[in-house]
Amino acid sequence: MHIAAGAIFTMVLVAVLGYLALPKTAITLAPVEGCRLDQRACSAGGLPGGGSIELMIEPRPVATSRPFTLHAHIEGLHPAKVAVDFSGVEMNMGITRLELLSAGGDRYSGQITLPVCVTGAMLWQASVVLETGDKVISIPFLFRTTHG
Repeated sequence: MHIAAGAIFTMVLVAVLGYLALPKTAITLAPVEGCRLDQRACSAGGLPGGGSIELMIEPRPVATSRPFTLHAHIEGLHPAKVAVDFSGVEMNMGITRLELLSAGGDRYSGQITLPVCVTGAMLWQASVVLETGDKVISIPFLFRTTHG
């Protein structure tokens, strides 16, 4: 009896671990159009699985080599992890990742200083990455930095 119970436990454990090891579905949305974070807060609705996100940067305008804060308000989803990947649109600056921390409820925030671009002003993409269950959803937003 003990051997059968041990075998069943082992099979269930292997099944659970196998399920947890399955790759997550990566979903990348089109960049949010008609809105730049250096000008105002931007929103994206109709996210996979439902829900919406509003992203805001402060202070504005965003100056190069100076820290700024991102605030995200996420409704209708309960992500296990929220991060933002920054990448240069007009010049390859690599990817800089910022993990956003819970600010209570459905709000998240974090502070970052981006690498300095030799051209001064630059267009950036801030892709919010939401890890929710079996999905990783990426929502790109645009903003421009000024020479600071």
